[in-house]
Amino acid sequence: MNRTDEEEVELLKRVWNEYGKPAVYGVVITMAAIFGYKAYQKNQHETASAASALYQNLLETTQAGQMAEALSEEQKTTMTHVVSNLQDDYSGTRYASFATMIQAQQQVLENDLDSARASLEWVLDNKPEAEVEQVARARLARVILGQGDEHAQAALDILAAGKADEAFIATVEGVRGDAYVALGQLDKARDAYQKALDAARDHGESLPVLQFKLDDLAANVKEG
Repeated sequence: MNRTDEEEVELLKRVWNEYGKPAVYGVVITMAAIFGYKAYQKNQHETASAASALYQNLLETTQAGQMAEALSEEQKTTMTHVVSNLQDDYSGTRYASFATMIQAQQQVLENDLDSARASLEWVLDNKPEAEVEQVARARLARVILGQGDEHAQAALDILAAGKADEAFIATVEGVRGDAYVALGQLDKARDAYQKALDAARDHGESLPVLQFKLDDLAANVKEG
């Protein structure tokens, strides 16, 4: 028991002796609220620290998250273990979302699109922060598109279910354009690509791949 706790117990004794049980009950309720809040703060801090440590372990395993090639079997085992722990015990933290998105990235590298889709759906189902949600939503739509043109409408539905901030418009509209191309709706694809390019330019970015896609659509129209 630390000094502060001892002082609070002594206060409780004095109140009991001087004012009797009714007053003590009031003090006990107040102290319980204080102790409860302190315990909550401590638990929140410990939860964040534990989740952060697990996430750091994952980053070290995946070379700071910059994966250019498939992981070794040992690294994949570590990743699966860490992500599973974060999802099971710390699902409400940003670390669980970040780790699951890294896992999805690795699953895409291995062409395991079903697993990548499930991972990104987990992120969205757990209602992450707005920026994380927008990234996960765009990546999920792209993964769904990668599963075949027949999934293009599902990709559009995923994008439509969220709202993109200015910083994410280029990314979202680029994926939306790809989905419209898959559906054969070329006018809508052209509009989406143009929105993506305009948004990118507004932020001082250059997206040559999108420009190529837009030019390719224009060439196809001329040929047609």
